[in-house]
Amino acid sequence: MKVIDLHCDTLLKLNKEGNLKNAKGMITLDGLKKGQVAVQCFADFVPTGIFPKRIRTIASERMFQTLYKRYLAMMERYPDELLPILSSEDIQRAEREQKIGVLLTIEDGGVIGDKLENLKKFYNMGVRLVTLTWNHPNFIGYPNSSDPNLMKLGLTDFGRSAVREMERLGIIVDISHVSDGVFYDVAEIAEKPFIASHSNSRAVCGHPRNMSDEMIRILADKGGIMGLNLCPVFLKEGSRESRVEEMVSHILHIRNTGGSEVLALGSDFDGITGDLEIKGPQDWELLYHALKKKGMTERELEQMWYGNARRVITELLNAD
Repeated sequence: MKVIDLHCDTLLKLNKEGNLKNAKGMITLDGLKKGQVAVQCFADFVPTGIFPKRIRTIASERMFQTLYKRYLAMMERYPDELLPILSSEDIQRAEREQKIGVLLTIEDGGVIGDKLENLKKFYNMGVRLVTLTWNHPNFIGYPNSSDPNLMKLGLTDFGRSAVREMERLGIIVDISHVSDGVFYDVAEIAEKPFIASHSNSRAVCGHPRNMSDEMIRILADKGGIMGLNLCPVFLKEGSRESRVEEMVSHILHIRNTGGSEVLALGSDFDGITGDLEIKGPQDWELLYHALKKKGMTERELEQMWYGNARRVITELLNAD
């Protein structure tokens, strides 16, 4: 079964030579092949809010460039195995040439700053997905929080312009990590499907990073998808263990709430820690077999593993 994984933080683990074969993280070239990964999204993760305001712009750009150079080195090192996904045609090309597609993303849209033209700059560098926030406010909007007042805050005026510009360019809008207010604002103004690259069900696990049933239904109605996150605390509150049994509970609830066409994978490999039952892409089959035992059909599993994400990526990378 081919796989599309909507999120990993592996660029943080790579050395400057981009050596994916001997990577020390959860994702390696061999693991991607064993897991039959067709497209892996690699995040250039810049947690802009950790930097003091006086140096935030410079420090964020420096970190982005450091990880971007690792991405370039990785792509240059494995031209026979990896292919950058810049358009829907590239997905088809990767399938024909039996290569692993690599889709570059930004995690924390704060790296864009308050300049809309930066989106075009990042697009020209190969970025095709932006996670609007991480765990701190930025010029786009506000993050998830245990503070109900913060959770109500939504997109800024700049954030609204940024979402529209992303849709125009052909950059996927990702609402994982955002506040409830940002989610509803995006749902209101979005003219195309948007996604939650690595988020779970709040009804199953009450962490504010997860999505409520209403959000799941809205996301599904918009034609979007949500990728299952394997982080222990997003599967079960306070847990240090990431178990297939808990993943199954989330998936079945999401399917029953939003339908099978909203299901996808968003592992968060190399961004999570704990006692992990699925340790890398080579272990996706454990979840596959568990879901099959619970009665999910081959059709539903193919949709979750590959088809749903392929549909959305293909549509959204074709900008007007």
